Parts: sequence; structure tokens; C-alpha cells
Amino acid sequence: MRERIVCVRHQKRKEVGEAAVSRKRPLVSVMIPTYCRPDYCELAVMSALRQDYPALEVIVCDNSPDEDTAERLEPYMRDKRFRYVRNREAKCKADNFVPFEHLARGEYLQWLMDDDMLLPGKLSLMAQVLQSRPDVTLVTSNRRFMDGSGRRLELELFFSGVPEPYGVSEGKLLGQSMLMRKCNSVGEPSTVLFRRQDLRHHYWRADCRGYLTISDVVMWLELLEKGNCAVFAKPLSAFRVHEGQEGARADVSLLAQMEWFQLGEEYYARRIFLTKPDEYMAMLRLMLSEYDGVAAGCRKRVSPQAWRAYEECMGIVRERLRQLEQSRGTEG
Repeated sequence: MRERIVCVRHQKRKEVGEAAVSRKRPLVSVMIPTYCRPDYCELAVMSALRQDYPALEVIVCDNSPDEDTAERLEPYMRDKRFRYVRNREAKCKADNFVPFEHLARGEYLQWLMDDDMLLPGKLSLMAQVLQSRPDVTLVTSNRRFMDGSGRRLELELFFSGVPEPYGVSEGKLLGQSMLMRKCNSVGEPSTVLFRRQDLRHHYWRADCRGYLTISDVVMWLELLEKGNCAVFAKPLSAFRVHEGQEGARADVSLLAQMEWFQLGEEYYARRIFLTKPDEYMAMLRLMLSEYDGVAAGCRKRVSPQAWRAYEECMGIVRERLRQLEQSRGTEG
């Protein structure tokens, strides 16, 4: 009987959502920051403009030192949905993200990194979920992987066992799992659609709450504090794997390790996601168990300053874990 009620409620919610979509479609802003990647950027723009969602704007913010990207995108400027901003004043990645705060007019936001692509139907499918499910604060999906030449990579799907067309994960449980496993289970910025109003610390600051390398994770966790995550089983975006990515650099990888620890500290102190000592201790133990692998993979390729900072961080992790274990022993 209970299952019957749930099904009826879902159908009602679906009907209400479809009616809302037919009356009014919130504007979706697709935001593409780019730097010296005219070939990739054009493909990203094309994938956005080919979306069948009608209430759409596509914005490119370009801080390249040359005019190659501007020249490549000139034909698309005839499309009223497209805006190109030449951001010559930007001196770094962060400077090139900031203008989107004022340029984007959409109620729903879609970041699109200039080397990624949106697959057909992505925005229509995800926007409908946000309209029909007020409990959902972000929508993601499986993604397709491709190499630098655009060849498809047969990598394992990120999400397995997701019902068609989508399933919903409880925000608190997903956030807890992400922190305990130090894993971005939501996906890269290009995979996700969310409401502008649900996020206070936006990616256009490029260092959400002071985090430089896992700022996308920081955004997802902030959204998961407020609601749930819908996951489409079908791949709806394409993520490009190539050598030019920031995450491939050893110093950046070490900083990411340290920021995961900082993020875990923050949430455990607030008793959000990590509400019990055992949950936080699991994250700390994972960090220590990964130390040998990190040392073997990065030690000779990172700067001395980065390695010293990482070693200091691991020392704090060991001490924090020792204190927690001692406290548990005393309580016992």
C-alpha cells in the first residue's frame, strides 16, 4: 500500500512539473571561461547552442593573449543567444571567472569548461527535474570521456545502478560519502545544473570559500546541505582527458589532498555530513593510508615548498587521529 502511495505522489509531482514547464521555462545560463583553446572552445560553444532547451543564453569569457578564439567564434555572434566577452584585463583564471556573476542572467546555471561538451538534451532533461522537484538542489549525470583528439575513451561509468531515467540521492548521505571517501561523486562543473539562488559561494569566485583546487566539491557540498542530488543514468556531458588539465600537475594534486583535509575539518566542526567521530576518523585514516602512494607518485615531481606543506598537513592528520582515538579510549 505504501509503495502505491509513493507512485501516485511521484506521478502527481511529474504532472505538476510538466505543467510548470509548459507555462514558463526558467532561463539557463551556460558559462564558458576560456584561455587559448580556440578549437576546444568552438566545440563547447557548438554543443551548448545545439541544446533543445528554448530559454537559453551562452556566454564566453575569454582572457587569451591573442585573438585566435575571438576570430574562431565570430560566426556564432549572429546568434541572439550567444554573447562573447573579451576579458583582456584578466591576469589569471580567477579574474576570468568573476565577470559571470554580472553577465549571467539565468535562474539555472550551467558551467561548461572550454575543453568539455554538453550532449544533446542535457539542459531540457535537467531543467525539468529542477522545476518539478523542489527538494533537488543539483542535477548531475554519467558523463562520456574523450581524449584530446575527441576520440571516445571506454572508461567505466561514474554512476552504476542508477534507475532510468534518473534517481535521487539524499543530500546528507551523499555529502557524508564524498567526505569519508575523499571523492567527488557529483562530477566536474560541466556535468551539473543547479539553481542560482541555492548557492551562496559561486564558482565565479574560482576559490569558493578559499578552496583553490576542489572548489567544485565545495559548491556541491554547499548545495547538498540544502537538498538532494538527482542523477541521470544516461551520459549527458563529455569530459575531455588531456595533458593540459590543471589537475594533472603534481603540486595541484598535493594541494587537493590538503584541501580535502581542510574541508573535512570544517564540516566535522559544524557536525554536518560528518556528525560522528567514527565518520571523521574514517576520512583521516584514508588520508594516512594514501600517503605512501602520494609519496611514490609525487615526491620527485613537486616543489620542495609543496612537499613540506603536505608533510606538515599529514603531521596534523596523525595528531588529530591520535587525539580522537585517545578520546574514544577514554570514553570506553
